[in-house]
Amino acid sequence: MSIENAVPRATPKPAAKHKPMSGWFLACVVLAICIWGGNWPVMKIGSQFISPLWFAASRFFSAAVLSFAIAFAIGKLRLPTRREWPVVIGVGVLQMGLFTALVTGALHFVMPGRASLIAYATSIWVVPGAALVLKQKLTQQQSLASVCSYAGIAVIVLPALLHADLHSMVGYLMLGAASLSWAANILQIKLTPGVKLDFDLLPWQTLVAALPLCVLAFAFEGAPAFLLDHHSWYVIAYTGPLATALTFLVVLQMTQRLSPVTVSVCMLGVPVVGLTLSSLFFGERLSSDLLLGMGLLCLGLALPALPSFGWRRVALRTRFTMKRVLKA
Repeated sequence: MSIENAVPRATPKPAAKHKPMSGWFLACVVLAICIWGGNWPVMKIGSQFISPLWFAASRFFSAAVLSFAIAFAIGKLRLPTRREWPVVIGVGVLQMGLFTALVTGALHFVMPGRASLIAYATSIWVVPGAALVLKQKLTQQQSLASVCSYAGIAVIVLPALLHADLHSMVGYLMLGAASLSWAANILQIKLTPGVKLDFDLLPWQTLVAALPLCVLAFAFEGAPAFLLDHHSWYVIAYTGPLATALTFLVVLQMTQRLSPVTVSVCMLGVPVVGLTLSSLFFGERLSSDLLLGMGLLCLGLALPALPSFGWRRVALRTRFTMKRVLKA
């Protein structure tokens, strides 16, 4: 199911109505958010014995090998079409390769809890981008969700930025660039209607991400000596096949099915999970500002689903009931 009404052509039109998420797809989204939230502590652990570029390269190379094998086994291995290649390259370079390389490097400077929030704060860029580039008008629920998200981000990030030293500021700048990279890819996908982000394209997207990362890793970090450490294989198994091959497919489906604002707000569930796990594994203190910010983010996460699962369903049932009463 693809959305083919991302950009008005000649005259401005009202915002497109996106199909509501089914219960099964919602469960997949929640699972993907939990897996990605858990990926942050795993990446922090892996950063202790795997260099940043090799970490990112091994993640996508392992995901590419697995996805190519699965695509071949189920008969879905094919070359992307000319229309699909720009999206494949955009996802591989912006959302996978550049984003992961930046956040992996940033974890050498900052703790994973707040870091995950800044990296996934794509709504900072997507909300104005959807209005300016896609000419989309926000619904009341999207507007309120965006306000809650911005407030939650501000409450969590600003105290850290005000007290950050030069070392930490480098990490925060890298995370901000990663967030911008992903936001640009979200808008690119919405500007390319008619391209279905199914499993057929995932092997090529991961390969596009892996190849330049491997070249850069060889050039700047030398041979992958970390492969001799058996602990690295556990980390790669989680970050590659599980947190990339499986999870990216769900998130790319979200990007295509839902509005850009809803996607960017939903992705803030990842740092909520990341912050919670970081406090458990690394002792990152859940201070009052973190708890308040997480509460605002959770509120922002719930609001986009209300038109699909709450108010819209109630309205339809009410209308159906009224029709039956009038006929009777």
